[in-house]
Amino acid sequence: MYPNEILFGMSLYEILIVVGLFAGMLLFRRYSTEIGLSAKMHNLVIASAVITVIGGYLSGYLFQAVYDWIGGKPFRLGTETGSTFLGGFIGGFLILILSYFGIGHFLFPDREHIRRFPDALNGFAPCLALGHGFGRLGCLMAGCCYGKPAGWGIYFETCHCRAIPTQLFEALFLFALCPVLYRLAKKKLAVAGYFIGYGVWRFLIEFLRGDDRGKTVVDFLSPSQLVSVLLVIAGAILLLIQLKKKEKTA
Repeated sequence: MYPNEILFGMSLYEILIVVGLFAGMLLFRRYSTEIGLSAKMHNLVIASAVITVIGGYLSGYLFQAVYDWIGGKPFRLGTETGSTFLGGFIGGFLILILSYFGIGHFLFPDREHIRRFPDALNGFAPCLALGHGFGRLGCLMAGCCYGKPAGWGIYFETCHCRAIPTQLFEALFLFALCPVLYRLAKKKLAVAGYFIGYGVWRFLIEFLRGDDRGKTVVDFLSPSQLVSVLLVIAGAILLLIQLKKKEKTA
Protein backbone atom coordinates (compact mmCIF):
# COMPACT_ATOMS: atom_id res chain seq x y z
CA MET A 1 0.00 0.00 0.00
CA TYR A 2 1.28 3.49 0.79
CA PRO A 3 3.16 3.48 4.10
CA ASN A 4 5.80 5.93 2.88
CA GLU A 5 6.05 9.52 4.03
CA ILE A 6 4.11 11.79 1.68
CA LEU A 7 3.34 15.02 3.57
CA PHE A 8 5.36 16.79 6.28
CA GLY A 9 7.01 13.51 7.25
CA MET A 10 3.64 11.77 7.68
CA SER A 11 2.37 8.68 5.89
CA LEU A 12 -1.23 8.13 4.90
CA TYR A 13 -1.62 6.19 8.15
CA GLU A 14 -0.95 9.27 10.29
CA ILE A 15 -2.81 11.58 7.91
CA LEU A 16 -5.98 9.49 8.03
CA ILE A 17 -5.80 9.29 11.82
CA VAL A 18 -5.66 13.09 11.95
CA VAL A 19 -8.55 13.30 9.46
CA GLY A 20 -10.53 10.93 11.67
CA LEU A 21 -9.84 13.05 14.75
CA PHE A 22 -11.06 16.23 13.08
CA ALA A 23 -14.07 14.45 11.55
CA GLY A 24 -15.07 13.25 15.01
CA MET A 25 -14.66 16.75 16.44
CA LEU A 26 -16.84 18.27 13.70
CA LEU A 27 -19.52 15.64 14.25
CA PHE A 28 -19.56 16.35 17.98
CA ARG A 29 -19.90 20.06 17.23
CA ARG A 30 -23.09 19.30 15.31
CA TYR A 31 -24.35 17.00 18.05
CA SER A 32 -23.67 19.47 20.86
CA THR A 33 -25.53 22.19 18.96
CA GLU A 34 -28.56 19.96 18.37
CA ILE A 35 -28.93 18.92 22.01
CA GLY A 36 -28.07 22.34 23.44
CA LEU A 37 -24.71 21.75 25.09
CA SER A 38 -23.07 25.00 26.14
CA ALA A 39 -19.88 26.14 24.42
CA LYS A 40 -18.05 25.55 27.69
CA MET A 41 -19.31 21.98 27.86
CA HIS A 42 -18.39 21.42 24.22
CA ASN A 43 -14.85 22.66 24.83
CA LEU A 44 -14.54 20.39 27.89
CA VAL A 45 -15.46 17.33 25.81
CA ILE A 46 -13.08 18.27 22.99
CA ALA A 47 -10.21 18.86 25.43
CA SER A 48 -10.93 15.54 27.13
CA ALA A 49 -11.12 13.80 23.75
CA VAL A 50 -7.70 15.09 22.68
CA ILE A 51 -6.16 13.91 25.95
CA THR A 52 -7.96 10.59 25.49
CA VAL A 53 -6.61 10.06 21.97
CA ILE A 54 -3.03 10.63 23.11
CA GLY A 55 -3.39 8.47 26.23
CA GLY A 56 -5.35 5.81 24.38
CA TYR A 57 -2.69 5.55 21.69
CA LEU A 58 -0.05 4.89 24.36
CA SER A 59 -2.38 2.44 26.10
CA GLY A 60 -2.75 0.50 22.85
CA TYR A 61 1.02 -0.03 22.76
CA LEU A 62 1.06 -1.10 26.39
CA PHE A 63 -1.71 -3.67 25.93
CA GLN A 64 -0.05 -5.09 22.82
CA ALA A 65 3.24 -5.43 24.68
CA VAL A 66 1.41 -7.38 27.41
CA TYR A 67 -0.30 -9.62 24.83
CA ASP A 68 3.09 -10.32 23.22
CA TRP A 69 4.62 -11.10 26.60
CA ILE A 70 1.84 -13.57 27.42
CA GLY A 71 2.46 -15.13 24.02
CA GLY A 72 6.11 -15.75 24.90
CA LYS A 73 7.76 -12.70 23.34
CA PRO A 74 9.92 -10.18 25.24
CA PHE A 75 8.03 -7.31 26.85
CA ARG A 76 9.04 -4.16 25.01
CA LEU A 77 7.50 -0.83 24.12
CA GLY A 78 8.38 0.85 20.84
CA THR A 79 7.32 1.43 17.27
CA GLU A 80 8.00 -2.23 16.50
CA THR A 81 5.59 -3.34 19.24
CA GLY A 82 2.43 -2.48 17.37
CA SER A 83 -0.80 -1.20 18.86
CA THR A 84 -4.25 -2.64 19.50
CA PHE A 85 -7.39 -0.52 19.25
CA LEU A 86 -9.33 -2.28 21.99
CA GLY A 87 -6.38 -1.95 24.37
CA GLY A 88 -6.26 1.73 23.52
CA PHE A 89 -10.02 1.93 23.98
CA ILE A 90 -9.87 0.54 27.52
CA GLY A 91 -7.06 2.84 28.60
CA GLY A 92 -8.54 5.75 26.67
CA PHE A 93 -11.95 5.31 28.30
CA LEU A 94 -10.40 5.53 31.76
CA ILE A 95 -8.41 8.60 30.72
CA LEU A 96 -11.58 10.17 29.28
CA ILE A 97 -13.39 9.76 32.60
CA LEU A 98 -10.47 11.14 34.62
CA SER A 99 -9.83 14.11 32.34
CA TYR A 100 -13.52 14.98 31.91
CA PHE A 101 -14.34 15.00 35.62
CA GLY A 102 -10.93 16.36 36.62
CA ILE A 103 -11.08 19.39 34.35
CA GLY A 104 -14.84 19.76 34.83
CA HIS A 105 -14.42 19.99 38.59
CA PHE A 106 -12.61 23.30 38.18
CA LEU A 107 -14.63 24.67 35.26
CA PHE A 108 -18.15 23.97 36.55
CA PRO A 109 -18.86 24.97 40.16
CA ASP A 110 -22.56 24.36 39.39
CA ARG A 111 -21.72 20.74 38.40
CA GLU A 112 -23.15 21.14 34.90
CA HIS A 113 -20.59 18.64 33.64
CA ILE A 114 -22.02 15.97 35.95
CA ARG A 115 -25.62 16.60 34.88
CA ARG A 116 -24.74 16.56 31.18
CA PHE A 117 -22.27 13.67 31.34
CA PRO A 118 -24.71 11.09 29.85
CA ASP A 119 -25.33 13.44 26.91
CA ALA A 120 -21.62 14.05 26.38
CA LEU A 121 -20.66 10.39 26.66
CA ASN A 122 -23.37 9.21 24.28
CA GLY A 123 -22.37 11.88 21.78
CA PHE A 124 -18.81 10.63 21.95
CA ALA A 125 -19.82 7.16 20.68
CA PRO A 126 -20.68 8.02 17.04
CA CYS A 127 -17.66 10.32 16.86
CA LEU A 128 -15.43 7.47 17.99
CA ALA A 129 -16.90 5.17 15.33
CA LEU A 130 -16.33 7.80 12.64
CA GLY A 131 -12.75 8.51 13.69
CA HIS A 132 -11.99 4.81 14.03
CA GLY A 133 -13.30 4.23 10.52
CA PHE A 134 -10.73 6.65 9.11
CA GLY A 135 -8.11 5.01 11.31
CA ARG A 136 -8.88 1.63 9.77
CA LEU A 137 -8.39 3.13 6.31
CA GLY A 138 -5.02 4.25 7.63
CA CYS A 139 -4.29 0.66 8.63
CA LEU A 140 -5.18 -0.41 5.08
CA MET A 141 -2.66 2.05 3.68
CA ALA A 142 0.02 1.00 6.18
CA GLY A 143 -0.54 -2.70 5.59
CA CYS A 144 -1.14 -3.60 9.24
CA CYS A 145 -4.14 -5.43 10.75
CA TYR A 146 -4.51 -7.49 7.56
CA GLY A 147 -6.56 -10.65 7.15
CA LYS A 148 -5.77 -14.22 6.26
CA PRO A 149 -4.15 -15.03 2.88
CA ALA A 150 -6.67 -15.08 0.04
CA GLY A 151 -6.11 -15.14 -3.71
CA TRP A 152 -8.86 -12.55 -4.24
CA GLY A 153 -7.49 -10.23 -1.58
CA ILE A 154 -5.20 -7.19 -1.66
CA TYR A 155 -1.42 -7.58 -1.80
CA PHE A 156 0.29 -6.36 1.37
CA GLU A 157 4.04 -5.93 1.49
CA THR A 158 3.97 -6.51 5.23
CA CYS A 159 2.94 -10.14 4.77
CA HIS A 160 4.21 -10.56 1.18
CA CYS A 161 0.90 -12.05 0.02
CA ARG A 162 -2.64 -11.28 -1.01
CA ALA A 163 -4.79 -11.12 2.10
CA ILE A 164 -8.37 -10.38 3.08
CA PRO A 165 -8.69 -6.57 3.51
CA THR A 166 -10.21 -6.76 6.99
CA GLN A 167 -9.23 -3.12 7.54
CA LEU A 168 -11.47 -2.02 4.65
CA PHE A 169 -14.37 -4.18 5.84
CA GLU A 170 -14.10 -2.74 9.34
CA ALA A 171 -13.91 0.83 8.04
CA LEU A 172 -17.12 0.32 6.06
CA PHE A 173 -18.82 -1.20 9.09
CA LEU A 174 -17.79 1.72 11.32
CA PHE A 175 -18.97 4.30 8.79
CA ALA A 176 -22.34 2.50 8.70
CA LEU A 177 -22.46 2.23 12.50
CA CYS A 178 -21.81 5.97 13.00
CA PRO A 179 -25.25 7.30 11.89
CA VAL A 180 -27.00 4.55 13.85
CA LEU A 181 -25.16 5.59 17.00
CA TYR A 182 -25.87 9.25 16.26
CA ARG A 183 -29.60 8.55 16.43
CA LEU A 184 -29.19 6.43 19.54
CA ALA A 185 -27.15 9.19 21.22
CA LYS A 186 -30.22 11.40 21.58
CA LYS A 187 -31.94 8.53 23.37
CA LYS A 188 -28.88 8.00 25.59
CA LEU A 189 -28.41 4.50 24.15
CA ALA A 190 -25.35 5.12 21.96
CA VAL A 191 -22.75 3.84 24.43
CA ALA A 192 -24.61 0.56 24.89
CA GLY A 193 -25.13 0.39 21.13
CA TYR A 194 -21.44 0.91 20.49
CA PHE A 195 -20.37 -1.71 23.04
CA ILE A 196 -22.74 -4.32 21.60
CA GLY A 197 -22.42 -3.41 17.92
CA TYR A 198 -18.67 -3.06 17.73
CA GLY A 199 -18.10 -5.89 20.20
CA VAL A 200 -20.05 -8.38 18.05
CA TRP A 201 -18.41 -7.14 14.84
CA ARG A 202 -14.90 -7.26 16.23
CA PHE A 203 -15.41 -10.75 17.64
CA LEU A 204 -16.51 -12.03 14.22
CA ILE A 205 -13.95 -10.19 12.06
CA GLU A 206 -11.15 -11.59 14.22
CA PHE A 207 -11.75 -15.00 12.61
CA LEU A 208 -10.55 -13.46 9.33
CA ARG A 209 -7.48 -11.72 10.76
CA GLY A 210 -4.10 -13.09 9.73
CA ASP A 211 -1.63 -10.92 11.66
CA ASP A 212 -0.11 -11.91 14.99
CA ARG A 213 -1.92 -10.19 17.86
CA GLY A 214 -0.43 -12.00 20.84
CA LYS A 215 -2.26 -14.07 23.43
CA THR A 216 -4.29 -13.73 26.62
CA VAL A 217 -5.02 -16.10 29.49
CA VAL A 218 -7.89 -17.54 27.41
CA ASP A 219 -6.09 -19.59 24.77
CA PHE A 220 -9.01 -20.15 22.38
CA LEU A 221 -9.79 -16.42 22.10
CA SER A 222 -7.63 -13.73 20.57
CA PRO A 223 -7.00 -10.70 22.81
CA SER A 224 -9.53 -8.66 20.83
CA GLN A 225 -12.15 -11.41 21.03
CA LEU A 226 -11.80 -11.60 24.79
CA VAL A 227 -12.23 -7.84 25.15
CA SER A 228 -15.12 -7.95 22.66
CA VAL A 229 -16.97 -10.48 24.82
CA LEU A 230 -16.57 -8.18 27.82
CA LEU A 231 -17.75 -5.21 25.74
CA VAL A 232 -20.92 -7.00 24.67
CA ILE A 233 -21.69 -8.06 28.24
CA ALA A 234 -21.13 -4.50 29.50
CA GLY A 235 -23.26 -3.12 26.67
CA ALA A 236 -26.11 -5.53 27.39
CA ILE A 237 -26.08 -4.62 31.10
CA LEU A 238 -25.99 -0.91 30.29
CA LEU A 239 -28.83 -1.29 27.78
CA LEU A 240 -31.03 -3.06 30.35
CA ILE A 241 -30.34 -0.32 32.90
CA GLN A 242 -31.24 2.42 30.41
CA LEU A 243 -34.42 0.68 29.30
CA LYS A 244 -35.54 0.21 32.91
CA LYS A 245 -34.94 3.90 33.57
CA LYS A 246 -37.09 4.77 30.58
CA GLU A 247 -39.87 2.49 31.84
CA LYS A 248 -39.87 4.22 35.22
CA THR A 249 -40.03 7.70 33.70
CA ALA A 250 -42.68 6.74 31.10
